[in-house]
Amino acid sequence: MAEKRKYQRYNCKLKCRFEYFDDNTEIVDTRTVKGKSGKARVLDISRGGIFISTNTSVSINRPIIVSYITNKKSYTLIGNIVRTGLIENNPAEVLNKFKALKIKEKIYIAVEFQKPVDEFTEGEIEQ
Repeated sequence: MAEKRKYQRYNCKLKCRFEYFDDNTEIVDTRTVKGKSGKARVLDISRGGIFISTNTSVSINRPIIVSYITNKKSYTLIGNIVRTGLIENNPAEVLNKFKALKIKEKIYIAVEFQKPVDEFTEGEIEQ
């Protein structure tokens, strides 16, 4: 099946942290807004969003702040949770490519960033 995504996606295994919100909190300054926190692992990333695995249960259509570090840069990005669910026995096509990884976490979260990040540089993301 042909890739229809707007931005190229990269597989990776970056650690990340996130803060999520139970309402439509307007996030203006990531230094002052505090939500509930969680830890995760980035499985797939693009300029427009991120796909993470975690043990933290969240709801869709909620704001989220995701922080991670690549080989060359630190990111703290604001987005919206667009999909979430259990990883095990999930028929979704996007999860099929991660079956070879031994994912310890039980939940996936797909996040769409408010604004696309800069283009990743050569070798910035370990694959």
